[in-house]
Order: sequence, then C-alpha cells, then structure tokens
Amino acid sequence: MKILIVTGKLAFESVKEHTKGLKHDVDVISLPVTVAAFITPAYAAKQLGKMELTYDMILLPGSINGDVTPVEKATGIPTYKGTLHASDLPFVLSMDIEFSKTIPASQLVKDALEKRAVSEVLEVEKNWRDILSTQGGLVIGGKLPVSRGLPMRVLAEIVNAPTLTMEEIRSRSLYYESQGADLIDIGMLARNPKPDVIPKIIDTIREAVDLPISIDSLNVEEIKSSIDAGIDMILSLDAGNLDEVAPHINDEAVVILSTNMKEGRLPKKAEDRVALISEIIDEARRLGINNIIGDLVVEPLLIPGLLEGLKAYDLFHREYPETPLLFGIGNAVELIDADSPGVIAALSALAREAGSNMLHIPEYSVKATGSVRNALRASHMMFLAERRGTVVKDLGMDLLILGEKRRTEHSYDLDAEAVDVLPGVGETVYRPDKTGWFKILVDRDENKIVAVFYPAGSEEPSAVIKGGDARVVYQTIIREKLITKLDHAAYLGKELEKAAIALNLGRSYVQDEPLF
Repeated sequence: MKILIVTGKLAFESVKEHTKGLKHDVDVISLPVTVAAFITPAYAAKQLGKMELTYDMILLPGSINGDVTPVEKATGIPTYKGTLHASDLPFVLSMDIEFSKTIPASQLVKDALEKRAVSEVLEVEKNWRDILSTQGGLVIGGKLPVSRGLPMRVLAEIVNAPTLTMEEIRSRSLYYESQGADLIDIGMLARNPKPDVIPKIIDTIREAVDLPISIDSLNVEEIKSSIDAGIDMILSLDAGNLDEVAPHINDEAVVILSTNMKEGRLPKKAEDRVALISEIIDEARRLGINNIIGDLVVEPLLIPGLLEGLKAYDLFHREYPETPLLFGIGNAVELIDADSPGVIAALSALAREAGSNMLHIPEYSVKATGSVRNALRASHMMFLAERRGTVVKDLGMDLLILGEKRRTEHSYDLDAEAVDVLPGVGETVYRPDKTGWFKILVDRDENKIVAVFYPAGSEEPSAVIKGGDARVVYQTIIREKLITKLDHAAYLGKELEKAAIALNLGRSYVQDEPLF
C-alpha cells in the first residue's frame, strides 16, 4: 500500500525517521505550518488539492481538530487521522485496523487492543462450564468457578474484620467489589477468637455485595460459626484443626495449609511442605471433604524468603495438577517497600507459573492501595499471555503506572537561544493577589481536587470549588473572577495539577511540598 503522511514543519524529520523500514511504501510531506496540530482539514484540503497525488491512503496528524473528509473530497484519495505522536506510527501501520476520519489512530489502536483483551477474557469466562468439564476445577458458593483454564481469582481480605464497625465492613466490601474482587475474605484476629460476631459480619457483606465470602481463621469455633452462617469458603484447615472441623464441613470449599499451627509447625524445605500437605489433603478426602484448594504458604521476600514456598508450589502442582492452589500474594506485597503494581505483576507471573489459581491479597498498608485492582489486572495479563503463548507484553492491558513503553515527547531541536535559569535567579517579589488566596486539598472519598478560597483580609473561606481534574477547577476559578495575577494563576495551575497527580497515584498531597 502506498501511503502519504502529512505533518507540520517541526515534526517532519521525526515522522520520516519513524516511517523508515515499514512494510508499506510511505512518503512524508510537510505543509507550510510549524506545528502539525495547527493544520485544519480545510487548509489541508486546499493545499493538497493543488497537488497531483497518487496514493492509496492519506494520513493527517491525529492532533488536528475536526473531520478530515474535506481532504478526501479535494484529493479523491481515502483520508484518515493518523497518530498523535510520530513514535506510534510503526506500531499503528503494522496492524490491520480500520482508520477513522475523526478519531486519532493512536486511540483506535489502544482501544482496539484493550477491547480485544477484555473480550477474550469475557468469552472464556462465559464458557466456564465447558472449561471445568475438560480441565477440572471447582465452584465456590455456586457462582465462582476456579480452574487452570480460567484467570486466577482474586480474594480481597478485610483485615482484622472484628475490630471494624458494620458500616466500615459494608464500605470495604463495596470498595473491593468496585475494584473487581472475585471473593471477599473475612480476616479474623490471631489468638483472639470472636465467633459471635461472624454471623453479623457475613450478613452485612451479603447485604452489600453479591460475591462469595470466605473466612480467614484457623480457630475451630470461628470456623464452625461461619459454617452455620453460610460461609462459602474456609481459609484455612491444617493438620492442627482438620479432625475437629471436618465433621462440620458440608459443600464449602476449603483451603488446606502445609502447616500444623497448633504445634507451630511450618516445614522449611519445599519437599517437606509438599509431603505434609499431601498427607493432610489425603486425610481430608478420607473424611469426606471434596472441594479442596492447596496453600503451600507464601512468606515475605528475602527474610525468611519466598523461594522455598515457590519451589513447594511448583513441586506440588507437578505431582497433583488437578488440585487448585491459592497464592497469598499479600504476604510479599505488604512487606516490601517497593511500588506495589510492579511487585504484584511479577509475583502474579510466578504464581501462575507455579500452578496457582487464586491470589489472596489485602490492601492493609497505604502503599498497597489499589492492590486488588492491580492483582485482577495482573491475573488477566498472565492468563492472556499464557493463552496466546507470548511474553507478558503488548497484550492490550498493562500495569504501567509511572513508566511508559514509548516516548511521545517532542525532541529539542529549536534554534532559538536558550536561557538557563538558576535556582533563585530571576524570582519576583511576592505580592498577594488582591482577590484572596487558595488552600488546595484532596477529597479521597469523592476522588476530587478541592480549592478553598479565602477572600483578602478574611480568615473564613467564602467558596469551596471541587472537581475531578485540575482544568475544571481552574476554569471555575477564572470564571468566578477569584484570581487576577498571572503569577498567582501559574502557581495555582501547578498546585492543582500536582493534586490531581497525587489523587491518581494514591500519594499524599501537601500544598507547596514536592510530590516526589
């Protein structure tokens, strides 16, 4: 296919560089406009209509406004919007996509890839019964299928649930549901049993969300109380409580640990863990328990170390591939001072390699905020990569929060003389705005930026402006004539955008303090 790519003078060399070596026959021309975004469809139609062009397709800059149909009418050649950035051209032109006259190709590709990925996961989920019949697995609470042929399920734990009010438990359940959790786990208190509160907690969660519920306890009385209240899964049984709990098990799914916590025993070696859990599972089946999930125990990274646990998962899965496995990813994520999305992605890949079908994660620490959502995304990524037989890359979904795959910035190639500004040099004397001043805050409950306006000479605010992004807030401030000075406007824009970034990243925002 012979393609003409139209751009402006500044981007011309960059576009030419990014179109080298493509499978298509590509020419690049620059219209007499400095910035490509300043080109209009009418102007492009006037300029290109004068030329004798023989191409199969014309791509205009993705950044121009409006419908590019006038260019097609003027040239007689199918014309579409190209990419927003030159760096995206090789990626876009390597794909078989239907270009648009109104939507930039970059956005089409992004949306198409993500839509394809989501559709692929949903199609598999829709056919879960066929998958269970061919690849095995079990169903938790009559609604949550677990199988090697499905994405890993995400269990979101309400940590220390008995210490929370019922409204807090309800709120947490709704939050986890909004983050995509597959199951709500009730985290109990070690060595402080509270069996009497369990029925009320279960009822509260059931009233709030339509998700299966598990209980995270080794205490026999708490487990019995949860069974009487209709729990869907018990987490956990081990050699220390199996005999006492087994007579009370009905159809609940049970997670069996490679431990005897009554004796304080967790084998250090992978082979010993596999031997112990195999004995416990055999005994559980002898006692009539069928819906079994294994947990070889994930320990914190480095100290005491994750490697033996991973080895145990791998050894067990090779020997008993039909038994689903739960991987406690939170044990590692919560206990390392590193950004959680990358840790979750890497551990989820290891969990899947080692045969895991479920990921158990809390969002206990502030740094782990968003971990349930990230674990779900990681689960889908691993599933798609495994299903397609590819590395965990270019899947249509990712966990890139701060990093990016391709640079889209414009290169510095201007001829004008640069002025290097040194710290403290050229600063102007501060003079307050005659209208007043602003206190910038964030409202995490509403996920909004807050600008509180104090009129000059007053200690009491006269207006509170809230918005989902910096633009709507500063536009409201300008419209209401609450600001008059350019330096004040520049400062306010900086702080509002900083607050927006803090909200999106889950970081603390303090006015006038660096974000990083």
